Parts: sequence; C-alpha cells; structure tokens
Amino acid sequence: MAESVKIDSGLNTEVDLPATIPEILLVSVELNNLIDQAAEWFALDVANGDARPDTIATYISHLNHWLAWCRVNGVDPGSASTTHIKAFRQELVKSEAAHATISLKLTTVRRFYDGAVSRGLLDKNPVTGVKAPRKRTADSEIIKCLTAGETERLFEAIPHDHKLKNLRDRAMAALMTLEGLRRVEICRANVEDIEETDTGVRILIHGKGKDGYIYPREDTVACIRDYLIQRGPVLSDKDGEPVFVSLGKSGRLGGRITRIGLSKWMDTMLLKAGIAKKGRACHALRHTCGALLYQATRDVKVVQETLRHASIAMAAKYSHVQERGKARYTQSIPVKP
Repeated sequence: MAESVKIDSGLNTEVDLPATIPEILLVSVELNNLIDQAAEWFALDVANGDARPDTIATYISHLNHWLAWCRVNGVDPGSASTTHIKAFRQELVKSEAAHATISLKLTTVRRFYDGAVSRGLLDKNPVTGVKAPRKRTADSEIIKCLTAGETERLFEAIPHDHKLKNLRDRAMAALMTLEGLRRVEICRANVEDIEETDTGVRILIHGKGKDGYIYPREDTVACIRDYLIQRGPVLSDKDGEPVFVSLGKSGRLGGRITRIGLSKWMDTMLLKAGIAKKGRACHALRHTCGALLYQATRDVKVVQETLRHASIAMAAKYSHVQERGKARYTQSIPVKP
C-alpha cells in the first residue's frame, strides 16, 4: 500500500487518499477498468489534449473528492446515478463551498464520465444536466479588488530587509498587483522565462489558455532580481527552474510553490495588512491591477493588453465598475423622497 497523502478537496476538510493514482482510483472492487485510466483520459481530453500537468493534477484532486464521497456512501462510481450526483452536490452546498468550487468539481466529474461514455464503457453520463446552484452573492469587483490605499498597506506589511522570505513575498505581490499575474502564472514562472531585451526585461508567462509576454515596470524587475540573487539557483523540475519556491520555517528552500501554498500566503498577507475581506483571495490582486490601471489611464485597451484578456469586452468590466461606482443614475428621477 502506498503512503497516504492529504488531498485538498476545496472545502474546509482534507481527504486521506493513497499517493499513487492507480491506487486512488481503486475505491471499489466493482469498478473493474472504469476509472483506472482517469489521468490518461484527462490528458487526452482536457484542453484538446494539451492540458498542463498541474491542470491534470487539479482535475484528479477534484475527482478524488467525488470518489471519496462514493466510498463513504457505499456508491459504486461505475453505477452512479444522477440522483447520486445531486446528493454529492447537495453536500457541497451544505458545506458552503464556493460557487466556483462546486462548478469545477461537477465539471471534473462530468468530464470523467464523458471519457467513460466516449470509450464505450458507459451508456450515459450521470452528470449531464446537473449544474452548480445559482450564484446568489453579489459579484462586485469593487469588493474583491484593493483600493490604492489598501494596496500600499499590503506592501507596507512586507518588511524592507534582505530576508529571503520578504524578498520573495514582495516580488510575488508586485507581479500579482502591479503586473496582473494570476495565481497559476506565479506558480508556473521559470527563471529561464526572464529575458533581457534592448528595451528592458520581458517575462514569458504561462497562462491559463496560452503563453504570453509581460513587460514589467523597473521596480517590479528590481524586486524579482533582488530575490533571485539572494536565493541563488535551485533544482529544476520538469517545467524548468522555478522562480518562486516554498520556504521552511528555518528558511530551507523547498520545491515550486503550489497554488494552495500561494492561497495560504495570500490569506496571511491580507490579515497581516489588516485588509482581509470576504471574497478576497489571490485573484483580487489581478482585479486590483485592472481597476487601478483603468483609474490611471481611462484606457480599456491598455487594461486588455496588460491583463492579456482575449477580448476587450473582458477588460471593459473594469471601466463599467469604475463608472458605475461614481454614477448615480437614479439621480435624474425628478422625485424627492
């Protein structure tokens, strides 16, 4: 039996599961060959066969949550019905899982069964038609993003010294808040992606859908450079030499920082700066970059290019939020209360 590991289920609990994928999948003696190829299916089917390893790992993690639920409730995943899927969804709702978390888990399980159906192992997908509940909370970028003053407080919470952790934290905060990088892009950043050009430094970013370049401001580059000089070289993994690594309490260098590790770091930093608020997480820093950039330039095209949005419509939400926050449309109604 392989060594057990803790797998983040996306809720407030962790699930104890074996470390190797084949053993994880053998949750029922009745499964036969239904799910022992899940990782291979995802690799072939997700992102048109070009999914990144960390994306596959995320899918496997969410699939494991479903399999663990089946094991606890005595359900054979190979015979699961739509009713079982809805019961799983209901448990997620009762645990107050975020709308996005429920949606992603259902999408993962749906794609898993899609793989089984397309390969002739099942007649139908039990997840078909089962959707995440309607999102009831207000989706306000103003709530999620930081104000200019809060952004300054975030950076003030990071001591200005030459301790490796503080240098790393400042570099990550700069890339996320001032350059608009996503959490996953911080995790995927490699030293060899940083290039000197005739006009300054550019960095190749490995995004969600495709790669692209950013041209960071000089103080951001200085933060990255100070951190890398202090850190020194680290062992490369299959993707390259990571820029950002985990740090032990004694300062010992670990491997590439993970998305879960980055989220925990973000929660700690927001609390330390006194600006924690419900709904604020790593992506709030990207929203902050977009909002502050539009405030400064009033140019949606600049926001689009900086955040590398596929369409200008995606960037336009920042202008809408800014203008809507200032406007009082109902002021034009000629009635006094």
